[in-house]
Amino acid sequence: MNIIVAGAGHGGLVAAARLAKAGYDVTVYEMKQGDELGHDWEDRFSFDLLTELIEKDSIPDGIWRYRGDCAFISPDYQTGITIHYNEENRQKIMWRKSLIEMLIEYAQNCGVRLNFGVKITAPIIKGDRVCGIKTSVGDIEADLVIDAAGAFSPLRTKLPDSLGIEKMPERGDVFYAFRAYYNKTEESKMPDIPFEVFLCHAREQGLSWCCTNPDSVDILIGRIDPLKNDMLNAHLDDFRKTHPWIGTEVIHGGNHAVIPVRRPLALMVADGYAAVGDSAFMTTPMNGMGIDLSLNAGKLLADTVIRNVSDFSAGALWSYNRDFHILYGGKTAKNESLKNALLNLPGEGVDFLFKSEVIQANDLAGAGDNTDVGVLLKKFIRGMKKPQYFLKIIGGLIKGGMLAKALQSAPESYDKSDVLKWQEKTLSQTVKVIRK
Repeated sequence: MNIIVAGAGHGGLVAAARLAKAGYDVTVYEMKQGDELGHDWEDRFSFDLLTELIEKDSIPDGIWRYRGDCAFISPDYQTGITIHYNEENRQKIMWRKSLIEMLIEYAQNCGVRLNFGVKITAPIIKGDRVCGIKTSVGDIEADLVIDAAGAFSPLRTKLPDSLGIEKMPERGDVFYAFRAYYNKTEESKMPDIPFEVFLCHAREQGLSWCCTNPDSVDILIGRIDPLKNDMLNAHLDDFRKTHPWIGTEVIHGGNHAVIPVRRPLALMVADGYAAVGDSAFMTTPMNGMGIDLSLNAGKLLADTVIRNVSDFSAGALWSYNRDFHILYGGKTAKNESLKNALLNLPGEGVDFLFKSEVIQANDLAGAGDNTDVGVLLKKFIRGMKKPQYFLKIIGGLIKGGMLAKALQSAPESYDKSDVLKWQEKTLSQTVKVIRK
């Protein structure tokens, strides 16, 4: 059976490798050249998951390191919420280019063909079935198309409305981000908290971070609206005033990127089609990290396909869709609701929530996961000093819990009418980002 993977994303490569190893004819089509893949920066994910998926004993030294403790900083810079890590849970980060190289090498060893420099323009549709892809080298038909072509995938965004899959992200569903590693201009000891995350940075809808490494300073500036150069330069200047060791030489990165920061698609399969990774918005919304989710989704999708042998209908693929939300999607929904509720507050509202400890370390590290009644009661007592801010954030947390339960209660079997009703229910329970 002929399977196409559109885009060399993390989840797509995992699915491709597992399917090829199981005997399927799998080809990956990617717009970029092989040496252009992967952002020139580091990200966090589970190393144990990666080594399991690519059948390696360990990750080589030199391409990863430990990240230090993290502090979330209020918009007025007056309050910090620190998350300390111990030896058991200290975060590991790895260069993205090294990660993608390892996934590509493993996929090729499993028998996957990779065609680089091929631009994908649209899906091939026959009736309500996806039957292939339109590309710069012509039409290519397939029994199954796995969409790993990114947040603005030319496949998902051009699917027929009749399939019911969300096509375009809404405002607040993606961050427009700039990230660069700058040189350090002076010898200085490492700060006590090397990784600082600034919520509602500069009183704008978004976040930024400054991570001081022994050899560089990692800066990210992300907003829900596209970044203009004059504003970007102003933010960089502000960082240099408070962090005088930040130089002007870009060592790594220096690129703009669009990062999904929302819950995954409720519906991500159709006859002959399945979305994975950024194409399905598989990230943790508060920080945009989605490698673990994508790797797990690639495995889950491939195992579903293998289990159903040659049935690529929406009904056969549905268990991938449903199981992903039960295992992972529900948790990200809580995270999204907290993020959106924060984005909707004015800067002084976020300042209050920090100072009054309505927002605490476990909320930020746990992605808004703790909605225990006792915890909410303590927040209520502190937060009602300024109910106009407190009720909005608590409402976001509660709504996030309801959304999580809805996603985790997907229909057991695929009936299109039932599935679309379930999807509409999830959409009605989201916290929308308002324009300030």
